[in-house]
Amino acid sequence: MGLYSLLFENNGSSELHNNSVINISNEIWVCFLQELLKWNDEDIYAISFFVDYDMYDTYDVRIYFGYNTEKQFVQECKGETDSSTVRWNYNFWLQNETFCFGEDGTTAGLTDMWFRQQRIKESEAIDILTEQIIYAVREIHRCQALKNKFGKELPIIIHTMHYYPAIAEINIMANGEYLDDDFIAYCMRAE
Repeated sequence: MGLYSLLFENNGSSELHNNSVINISNEIWVCFLQELLKWNDEDIYAISFFVDYDMYDTYDVRIYFGYNTEKQFVQECKGETDSSTVRWNYNFWLQNETFCFGEDGTTAGLTDMWFRQQRIKESEAIDILTEQIIYAVREIHRCQALKNKFGKELPIIIHTMHYYPAIAEINIMANGEYLDDDFIAYCMRAE
């Protein structure tokens, strides 16, 4: 198969990925940048990379891209929950997963193929994939895509449904100076 047919005649089939080495962090950030172009809310303060996986098949992973807005934060703060929890806990966010990496026609099964290409054991799959997600977030910050879109960098929160100190550490590694100290404090006390 020639280069032309790989690039132009494959029509997004998984054959391209079966015949080439997958760079999963690049795949993640490229998909995110494509999705970012569709977002129009001006009061976004944080972006969500919600990582969901099957506990019985850790190769079956999805990353949901979404965000929360200041408007949603203010609306949710009317309850009795403390403002830090409302601001950073995904349960209070818009739940607007705008794209699911791992479910659409292009990325379905991609992480599974990558795990197998790299010969990653199921017991290590989520930890190693998390490292790749961290690299993807760093690249998004490096290319200043968020600054170009919103006029400032925003934290990209890598998380599951639970918050604890390790989630803070992951996000410190990914976001560096762009991570809000309040998020770190929230994770440290959310055990």
